[in-house]
Amino acid sequence: MNTNNPIRITFAAVALMAALTTGVRAADVPQVQVKFADLNINTPAGAAALYQRIRVAADQVCAFPGTRDLAVFAKVKACTDQAVAHAVAAVNNPTLTGVYDVNTGKPQATRFAAVR
Repeated sequence: MNTNNPIRITFAAVALMAALTTGVRAADVPQVQVKFADLNINTPAGAAALYQRIRVAADQVCAFPGTRDLAVFAKVKACTDQAVAHAVAAVNNPTLTGVYDVNTGKPQATRFAAVR
């Protein structure tokens, strides 16, 4: 992915919103644009900064304020986790994937384009 292009974080909020409400359309799903042209994501520091931006965006998109229901909290966490995983895969950068792996303890199943 070209680092001059921001990634649009739509995430898995559709699943969360559909589980919590009725009549959710894809157009109604919140989106956050994460810009990273200012970062060199091929360095550990740049990839860590982008990972943090992605986490913040996922928290914003998946948030469901005003409840103390543990089932809702579990769905919000699942949404956030899935959103971050999808965003990391969309960027398709080995350094960012490494940061994801370290922070989550889960290897990211991402295919990287073969370098010719």
